[in-house]
Order: sequence, then C-alpha cells, then structure tokens
Amino acid sequence: MELLEEDVAVPLFMNTSWQTVRVKESSVPYTVKDMDVDGGRGAVMGVSRTLSPGESASFTVAFTIESTVRAVPAFSVSEAEPASAIPRSLVDAYSLATETFQSDDPVIASRARDVVGDADTVLESLDLLIEYVTGETTYYNFEVPRYPNTTLSEGLGDCDDQSILLISMLRSLGVPAYLQVGIYIHQSIDDDQTSWQGHLTNVCSGVGWHGWAMVYVPPWGWVPVDLTLTTSKDGLDLLAKAPEYSGSVIAAYDVSRQPYIWDALGTRARVIGRDIYVTVTDEATEVYGGGLGGEAFLVAGLGLAVAAALVLMFVSGRRGS
Repeated sequence: MELLEEDVAVPLFMNTSWQTVRVKESSVPYTVKDMDVDGGRGAVMGVSRTLSPGESASFTVAFTIESTVRAVPAFSVSEAEPASAIPRSLVDAYSLATETFQSDDPVIASRARDVVGDADTVLESLDLLIEYVTGETTYYNFEVPRYPNTTLSEGLGDCDDQSILLISMLRSLGVPAYLQVGIYIHQSIDDDQTSWQGHLTNVCSGVGWHGWAMVYVPPWGWVPVDLTLTTSKDGLDLLAKAPEYSGSVIAAYDVSRQPYIWDALGTRARVIGRDIYVTVTDEATEVYGGGLGGEAFLVAGLGLAVAAALVLMFVSGRRGS
C-alpha cells in the first residue's frame, strides 16, 4: 500500500495581526509546501509511505497558538454602502462560480434575488440572507461537505454546508465571499466519532474543526459570518457576536477557488477503496494572559490533525489475512 503526499500532509495555520501559530515540535521531520490555489500551506510529514498489510504509520505535530480579541465593527444600517462600493478587483476574484460555490446555479441565484428583494446595501442583503439560511437550514453533520444546491433543497447542513450555501448566494449577487476553515478551542469539547464506513476515527479534546464565511461588506471590509457557533438568528446580531472576534477561533486556511467538496469526496472514496484506516486525534489546552500586542486575551494551545497535539495513524487493511 502506497500513501500519497496528501495523505501525510498536515495543514499549517495562517499568521495574521491577531493570531500567531508556530510548530512547537514534530515527531518526524517535515517539508513545508503550498497545498492549494488559495495559498494554503501544509507540512508534508517524513514518514514511510509504503505500508504492508497490518502495518501502521503515525506522527504527532504540536503547535503553539497565540490569539487576541479583535474589536467588533460598529455595523450600522445608516453607514452601510451598496455593492457598487466594492472594489472591482475583489468582485472579480471572489465572486466567481466554482466547483464548490455554485453561484451560477439558477435556483440558488433566483432564491438569493428573491430573499434580498429591494435591499439597497450589502449589509442589508447579508442580513436577509443570514436569516434565510439559518431559518431554513437545520444543523446536521454529514461525513463530507455538501454542495449548496443539496443543502438548499434538503434544508440540512453543518457549519461548512451552511456557509457554502450563503457564500454561493452572495457570489450570485456579485458580493465577494469565501470560506475560512480553522479550529474552535473550548475545554467543553470532548468527542469521539467513527465515519467513512469505519475507516476514519476522529478524537477531539478541547478543540474542534469549524468553518465560517468571510464576506466583504463596505465600508467595514472583510468580516466573519459564523452561522452555527452563535444562537442568534437576527442577521446584524449574529454578525456582532461572531466568535471569530473572541480569540477562541483560529483560522487555518481559506477556500475560494479550490475544489473543496470534490477533494473531500475523493479523499473519502480513496481511503475506503484502498482499505486504509485513519485515526486523527486533536487535543488543545488554553492559557489566558497578556496576549499579542498587549491585548487582554491570549490562547495558547498545543496541537493538530490540524489542531493541537495531533496523532495521525494510517493502518493498511488486512485483506486476505
């Protein structure tokens, strides 16, 4: 059994003015590579990629994460601006129809137009679309992200699915938007799930993977829109309460042009079809202190599957034994 490079690659978090992520230690050497067209980087772990039946390969990566609280923009209907205020370069780059964001789907585009109606500003349109998606979609966690037309028709989806639908609707209106994927650190998280017909086991302690939308809203610029980590259904209230401002949500990578759903479906099929068994363990601890730039909040975490102490183990199946 031969493992592919992507099988042994761990996403590396982005560094920004409000979060700094460093690799603290790794059980094996690794090589840093660009992993996708959206600028995501990954650490390709230096483990043996050839497995005999019943043989396993594993590695651990630990991260130190520092994150601070960010100021929430003072969203105001009176100060909101129309879509014409968005720079053309952003519209061209982040309003395209892609494999994942089906903004050219006639049903999605028509529904978006019906929902926003005569809204004059991007903020008003976003407010209405947030209330529509959260009101019409029941949270349900599927094994892989779903296409937005399916989420729309069935009214079911998790954080990724609901965000992808919102982004697709926004892009159909010419509003720049993309998906951001990262982790949510909270000590109450304790989960152990097996999926992919028993081939994938995820163990989470103190951290979980999460996805949210990033939307360009003039005059405030790019703002996080989190549809599932708040209980608010009011669009403006939901925007103001986005947990991404709190420092407990750490961004790992962006999804704008890459075939995010297609890749996930392909990975699932490949793992099941090649009789590989994968265990991913994410663990995180948090410490509060001075924070970056003298701010009042600091999260220090260890870990990763892409998260805090991650152990990723591949076991080749015992076919014929």
